[in-house]
Amino acid sequence: MPAARADRRFRPHQHLRRSRDFQTVRQNGRRINCGVFLFQVRVREDEAAKIPGPRLGVITSRRVGPAVARNRLRRQMREIFRHHQDKLDSAVDLVLVMRASAVSVASAELEARFLKAIDKSGTG
Repeated sequence: MPAARADRRFRPHQHLRRSRDFQTVRQNGRRINCGVFLFQVRVREDEAAKIPGPRLGVITSRRVGPAVARNRLRRQMREIFRHHQDKLDSAVDLVLVMRASAVSVASAELEARFLKAIDKSGTG
């Protein structure tokens, strides 16, 4: 596997998993409304900053649609994150809250909105 490709993987330590991590980003992070999703970002500090690379969590409630649609959206957003994680600071946590309207949006449009949010957030 080439070195450039290995760096773009979405590693297990890049997943936001704990409820406490999600709450911290949602309460203390910066919010950017992207229309079809809410982009929330927080710069990690102290011991959490030692974790290498940016971390991502995607929230898709049942309002978004059936499980197939929710999981598809999660996969799409993880893939967009994976391709553009080098544009983010290494000590950043992201939470994306998906809205029901995101189901009908093309992947290219989701990607464009994600990149615009990175620019707005100032974490890139």
